Amino acid sequence: MMKKLAIALAFMGLAGGALADSNVALNGAVTLSATAGFGDSAGWGGAAFADPSTVTDGIYLPVGTQWNTGSVFWSGNYGVDTITVTLAQKSQVNELRIQADNDNNYLVEYLDSAHVWQSAATLSPNRSWGLDNGSSSLATPIVTTAFRISGASGAGDFQFSVSEFQAIGTVVAVPEPATYAMLGMGLGLLGVIARRKSRNGNAGC
Repeated sequence: MMKKLAIALAFMGLAGGALADSNVALNGAVTLSATAGFGDSAGWGGAAFADPSTVTDGIYLPVGTQWNTGSVFWSGNYGVDTITVTLAQKSQVNELRIQADNDNNYLVEYLDSAHVWQSAATLSPNRSWGLDNGSSSLATPIVTTAFRISGASGAGDFQFSVSEFQAIGTVVAVPEPATYAMLGMGLGLLGVIARRKSRNGNAGC
């Protein structure tokens, strides 16, 4: 009996085994709003504007890299310039990570099921110098296909930059037929075990 229970649980475990958390924003499509702020570093030397695709390449620059070197940077007011990250697949996300100019806050919004932008979190990198990392665990996981990043109030100097964005969670995908089959086999075995235990219990009455 215990052997059959173990087999049933194994089938069910295999059916759900692909749900480990990962960076679902990896290599997501990145687009910049059509405003004048991008590429403006307010006179800072050493400026090297990165290809927007590097925002989701999964690679962090060394902490302390100058804010406008190897990043997507801009100058302007809060919420005017935006970076949009479109995920490859709809995903459930429970943590957001960013590498960005250390002295600013960054509003991250997500696209809900009604295609309306909603606030997800305000991320604050460690207050050091240059580019540094920040993250936020979400109180309630969100399901989305896209994120939008912009400068937020509360800190900073209206010069922003982002070098990496990550969304940690799982892809919300329609299970493949093989997954349904494994889940069905597991449930079927549990049903057989339950019926046999019920018959054995009745036989002892």
